Amino acid sequence: MGANKTSDQSSGSKPAWGWYRILAIVVPTLIPFLYFYLKGKESWTLADFGIVGLLYTVYWAVILLIATRVWRSRSSIQSLNLASPLIEVPLTPDVRARLSAFALTRQQKLAVVAFQLLDQEIPRFEQEDERDRALRDNESLRQQAGQGAFLVAVTTEILKRLLLLSGAQEEDRRLWRNHISETAARIVSDALDHRLPVHETVS
Repeated sequence: MGANKTSDQSSGSKPAWGWYRILAIVVPTLIPFLYFYLKGKESWTLADFGIVGLLYTVYWAVILLIATRVWRSRSSIQSLNLASPLIEVPLTPDVRARLSAFALTRQQKLAVVAFQLLDQEIPRFEQEDERDRALRDNESLRQQAGQGAFLVAVTTEILKRLLLLSGAQEEDRRLWRNHISETAARIVSDALDHRLPVHETVS
């Protein structure tokens, strides 16, 4: 079974590497040849060099854009493999700074502290097993740097209560995610107001 799995993985990676080689080597090599073939020119000019350089710039910009989106989608897919439900919590620079200061006092990750604030502020039934699992999931979450929002793993009970507290109606089904995220951010901000001492706030 192990040998078959390894062979399947290697055979699956070969087509990917083939595409990488085409995009990184074959296509850039063909760009100048295709340009001069379509133009029907036999000599190089400064304008031609500039156009070919521009084509290279546009090509690599598109490749980097696609690679960035693929990487982000894979990161989100890996995050979605966690056992707990995930919500995105949008944070303003001020709230992020206060949450960072609060997390520093507890020597914990932002996602863990945010979950604990939600867990304490939102009325819920006791679900210790699910709560412990959410804490472990938050410890393993990898956040994207420089983003205005970050992911927090929650329990199903917290997710349900967030939906109720957000006031989302049945017709707002497509906007539930936004309602939940905004409500979670508001609860975290309000909780920090009466938990973080004044001298520890970040201006």
